[in-house]
Amino acid sequence: MQALRAAAYFCGAVTGCLLIVVLVVAIALVSDRLGGGALYFVGLVVAHLVSQPIGRHVVVRCWVGFKRTTSTDGWSALAADPRPPVLYLRSFTVDDQLARTGETALDYFRTEEERLARAFAPIGPLVAVGRPGEPLPPAGAPRVYVGDEWRDTVRDLLGRSRLVLVGAGRGDGLRWELEQVRKTVDPRRVVLLLPFENWEYDHFRSGVADLFPHPLPGLPPLPGADDHAIRAALTFREDWTAEPVVLGLDRSTGLEAALLHHLAPVFAHLDDSRAPARLQRQRDLRWLALSLAGLTAALTMLWGLLRVFVLR
Repeated sequence: MQALRAAAYFCGAVTGCLLIVVLVVAIALVSDRLGGGALYFVGLVVAHLVSQPIGRHVVVRCWVGFKRTTSTDGWSALAADPRPPVLYLRSFTVDDQLARTGETALDYFRTEEERLARAFAPIGPLVAVGRPGEPLPPAGAPRVYVGDEWRDTVRDLLGRSRLVLVGAGRGDGLRWELEQVRKTVDPRRVVLLLPFENWEYDHFRSGVADLFPHPLPGLPPLPGADDHAIRAALTFREDWTAEPVVLGLDRSTGLEAALLHHLAPVFAHLDDSRAPARLQRQRDLRWLALSLAGLTAALTMLWGLLRVFVLR
């Protein structure tokens, strides 16, 4: 059944791509038959307006569904990688927030949780405890599924992990996990991710104030970022003094690059000397993608002008 579901998602993504190609070619042929010229630009606008919703609602969703049906089991991921894992704890409601895909060329087919996993992959395999009863795991961190003994599993994984990421939220389970983290983990190996607006964060920090020896700090006003749920984080000193980190995300700065840049002290504490090189590579790839997009747009406009004023 899982294989059939994966095949259906894959066929849906391929069909959506073919449909976009057919529509774009058909619109180009129709505008050419009608005389070209200014109609060529109208055809470009129509092709964009038609292709974007098909890409977003058919191709992207089917591709994410395909990745969910073919995702690696958390236990298999731990067995396949000898390195200490990166444990991802969170309120289960955060899963829905991090299921959105990006708006730029490099992130268009990746969920926010996948971008989070990519940022920390060189540290160790990112794993999370799965939500009980979910039909498919989200695309991102491999899930380990446990029953009533989930607390024992969390304790075991905390003892084995090189880094602990906590997606802040509400719930008794997360509160218990935060208490275990504070008791057993080096605070310099903990990152508290904040998928909040400012007022939600204030409510969260008042609810967990008794778990930390020092009050959690306030946050400056967070900038808007349509395709990002995580816009800030907290890192900790040796005495559990929290330091706020605003990631400064926008369409030109992806989540992976922002994490590599703003969490540099965490990577340094973990002796990951490759983080600066990975950050530069992220910037180079993003610059290349933007350059290719700009070149494509410029050539398209040039061809349109030639059709209107020279080749008519």
